[in-house]
Amino acid sequence: MSLSFHHPRAPISLERSTPPAPANLDAVLRDSLGSISQMADINKIIRAHRFGGTEEDKTRAAAWLEQRFGTSVDPRRIIQTNSAQSAMVMALASVAGPGDTVLLETLSYHGFRKQAHLQNIRTESIEMDDDGALPDAFEKACRAYQPKALFLMPTVHNPTTGVMSLERRRQISDIARKYGVALVEDDVYGLLPVYVPPPLGAIAPDVTWHLTSFAKCLGPGGRIGYLVAPTPDSAQATINRFAGMSTWFSAALSAELIGHWLDNGTMTQFVERVREEARERQQIAQKYLSGLQYRSLPESLFLWVNLDGVIDQDVLVERCAERNVIIRPGRLFSTDAARSPNAVRIVVGSPDTREELEAALAVIGGLLGSTPEVASAATHR
Repeated sequence: MSLSFHHPRAPISLERSTPPAPANLDAVLRDSLGSISQMADINKIIRAHRFGGTEEDKTRAAAWLEQRFGTSVDPRRIIQTNSAQSAMVMALASVAGPGDTVLLETLSYHGFRKQAHLQNIRTESIEMDDDGALPDAFEKACRAYQPKALFLMPTVHNPTTGVMSLERRRQISDIARKYGVALVEDDVYGLLPVYVPPPLGAIAPDVTWHLTSFAKCLGPGGRIGYLVAPTPDSAQATINRFAGMSTWFSAALSAELIGHWLDNGTMTQFVERVREEARERQQIAQKYLSGLQYRSLPESLFLWVNLDGVIDQDVLVERCAERNVIIRPGRLFSTDAARSPNAVRIVVGSPDTREELEAALAVIGGLLGSTPEVASAATHR
């Protein structure tokens, strides 16, 4: 593995948490599209909408989600969507309306706030620790704001990579029930770690709107997501609410392709290969960022790097950009601009190759005073 510190000639983005491509993706994709092309009445794929997913789509989805939930999922509760983003829009509209309040943690996925504000839904933040949202802060906010929902990413939290404990998940669920607050759970990273607690959708299905997709365990181009509503009736009410609107429903060709991979086991193989590659890339990151304070997981697609006492986040982002390396400042994830931590999120999954990732991390490590030599010394202490 090269230890070169030359600046990349073309921009390398460590910005979007896209998973690395499985090594055999090109060949499998070509073969699968060939198989789909041989379907009888293939023209029907193009000539019909797929509102909410067909019964076959939902049965496949239920079998897939059962791996994550650890228990069966009623297909009637599942809405197949165009993506996790579409599922998020639908969940928000199902639990809150203009003028209502939803809660987020002090660090949270910035896209959720955009979705809420587009729907004229207010957001308020609650304190968190390394285990996620604090139960006391949640209960206090329930009394103060009468919120309609709490948005959480309890498994591989974005941006901190934290995994909420089972006990904390139960505490949060109990408070949600007590105050009649819905939980909107974004679990797009949930399949990557091997050993994590079950999702809120399994622990508290009566109050949870669980959303996920294949964007972070395969790639965003598939455009298939799932929204699991608390009940079949609430799922149908959501479908009725959005019928004929926007482009929330999945494209039929994407649904056929993902369905093909779910049926023949290819999707399971893809996920395992993405996990394996993520582990390798985390090892590369450890090599170049040794000596820095950061949080991550072996299968995470990104790291959360604490820059206190090292460099200002915006200065680092600017200096990286001057050297053709693109990263995101931590303030983008802060729900309280006045209390934004001095940190950055660094993605390891998005570069096409390990060599590109290493070139980018060498730049960051050099700017932060962390080098492979330092990492090697730390490894052998």
